[in-house]
Amino acid sequence: MKRRNVILMLLALIFGVCATASGKAAGDWKWERKIEIICPWGAGGGADTTLRAFTSALEKVIGVPVVVNNKAGAGGVTGVEFASKQPTDGYTYVLCTPSPLLAQITGQTDYDVYGTIHPLTQLVHDVNIFVTSKDSPYSTYEELKEYCKKNPGKVKCGVMTITGLDAACVAAAWQGDVEAVAYTEGAQLNADILGGHVALGCVGPAEVSALIESGDMKAILSCTEQRLTLPKLDKVQCAGEVGLNAFFGPARGIFYIKGTPEAALKAFEAAAEKAVASKEFQNWAKEQGLDQRPGWKNTADYQAAWDKDYKDLSALFGKK
Repeated sequence: MKRRNVILMLLALIFGVCATASGKAAGDWKWERKIEIICPWGAGGGADTTLRAFTSALEKVIGVPVVVNNKAGAGGVTGVEFASKQPTDGYTYVLCTPSPLLAQITGQTDYDVYGTIHPLTQLVHDVNIFVTSKDSPYSTYEELKEYCKKNPGKVKCGVMTITGLDAACVAAAWQGDVEAVAYTEGAQLNADILGGHVALGCVGPAEVSALIESGDMKAILSCTEQRLTLPKLDKVQCAGEVGLNAFFGPARGIFYIKGTPEAALKAFEAAAEKAVASKEFQNWAKEQGLDQRPGWKNTADYQAAWDKDYKDLSALFGKK
């Protein structure tokens, strides 16, 4: 009887310690200095503008400055590698999308993106669309497919990341009829589309909304399951209705490096949820057309989505 009581006391002590540790991880982290978030792409692009809108909202929740550090190169891999070399003290994170992951899957880099960074919170899930000049002799997916048959090798599509999701959309949507060509500046891509120097562009709606609104550019196809509800794009065909598995769009979120304190991760996740739900961030997202897909994901849901991306992209584009 005495031995049984001792065992029960030990079990109660163990469970008590566990409960205390869990409670500390959830709520006892105090932010004491500025937080840095690495952006693996240059200033002014979709990743950078999303991160800057988020950090502005996050500062108001978290109570310390949150700064953006752009480290562009190698389709996002340079920034990921840079982040992995920073102290894992809870004050450095990195924004990422599946594009660097795709670079690893296709063998464009030997760097282990999937094994290095870990999902913390998803912020937004953007979409891609194919656009062309108003003067192009095609306006629908079927018309462009027919044009490609009569003019093999003539149609090329500008993308911002030749190893990224926009290039993956080109491969999945046009199945070899259209070649992806790399651009480094979105403004140059838009100018070349308008001038007829490149037939297509695979871009985010926010990047060309003014040109579509003015009538200088027209959309051919959205890489989505359902038609978009954005003005001027709600009548454009979507990949789902023409039977294409071309739904890739940049889900942008915050990642951490293994070794970051659990309490800091819990505190960041809770603060990020409030920042993303804020009126400031939601209004910005709507203005950018980022309300077409659910954006926010907590750590558990984002991890599951990241794992699924790795599995699906490996099946479609993995090294043979």
